[in-house]
Amino acid sequence: MFNIIKWNKSRSDHGRSAAAAAVGPRETASAIANALQYGIYGVAVWDQHFNLITANRQYADLHKIPSTLLTPGSNLLSIMHNLKVRGVLSSETDPDTLMELIQSTLLETGQLTSYIRFSDETILEISAERTSNGDTVAFLRNATRDKMLTSQARVAEKKAEAYSDAIANFPLSASKRSFTGHPQEIDQITCSVASLLQVDWCVVWTRSTILNEATAASAYQNATGKHVEIENLVLPDLAAYLAVLETSRVIAIGDLDKHAFGEAHGNRAPLDDYAYASLDTPFRQNGRIMGVLSCIDTKSARNWSATDKMFAMSAAAHIGNLISTTEQSNLWELPTGEIDAGRQAAE
Repeated sequence: MFNIIKWNKSRSDHGRSAAAAAVGPRETASAIANALQYGIYGVAVWDQHFNLITANRQYADLHKIPSTLLTPGSNLLSIMHNLKVRGVLSSETDPDTLMELIQSTLLETGQLTSYIRFSDETILEISAERTSNGDTVAFLRNATRDKMLTSQARVAEKKAEAYSDAIANFPLSASKRSFTGHPQEIDQITCSVASLLQVDWCVVWTRSTILNEATAASAYQNATGKHVEIENLVLPDLAAYLAVLETSRVIAIGDLDKHAFGEAHGNRAPLDDYAYASLDTPFRQNGRIMGVLSCIDTKSARNWSATDKMFAMSAAAHIGNLISTTEQSNLWELPTGEIDAGRQAAE
């Protein structure tokens, strides 16, 4: 079952003789036994009837088997039933069905590789092989992290696909006006962005007719599934933030309570909500800001992924195209002094 690595022939006979004298067969067997006992893999040997011959400590630990159960002569099916009764095995795992699968697979192919999930979400990889005398050698390893990373990769891939599909369906031209007087197609984008990013608010801020204020061209509240009217945003109150926005493609803040913009930024959530995280993307015309797409989470802090940011930037660009204008009065602008003061405060 194990291949002992031979000495390189280039070594001297004296070296081989000295090594042989220092480490005899008994010591070699003991070293292998210790390696198996304290390694990261669980190892067990079962006879033809799946009664235990021997197992290392890791096998018991990984399998969550009490040491009193994992003794020579213990039957594998009885052990699995014990795990089921104690709630270790997941609800969908049936010991008898699992045992039949193990026996039939080993009988047909002589080897088995499978996974078993415990109720605490631990995932074990099981590899087993029949020996020439009919015994079975089984190896266990904790594969929870591997499976978790694979699962996370699948989730990220599905999210990226959903973002791509949404971008492909964003309207390219404006045809109707909403109650705010802006293109109604913007509402379609804010609804889509809020739903896919799973944020509580998605707001498009544009220049107001009132000096130094911004108005919501579209404000979508995820909880109600509706677009609502909200109060204007007073721009000088956010001078430091706006100064950074002037030179940014996106401002992603995962935890506003720990950020330099702090409470003033958090209080800009609509309808007296408090923002714990925000993802803000400006859209521009000829290098000047026309407005901002603001995605707000009012429940908790969160991490914004690279795909989240790219999706928001694409959505903002589409919104900018919908409300693009040649009128200078419609461009977002603060008095130069306030921008400079804000930039100094941000620095």
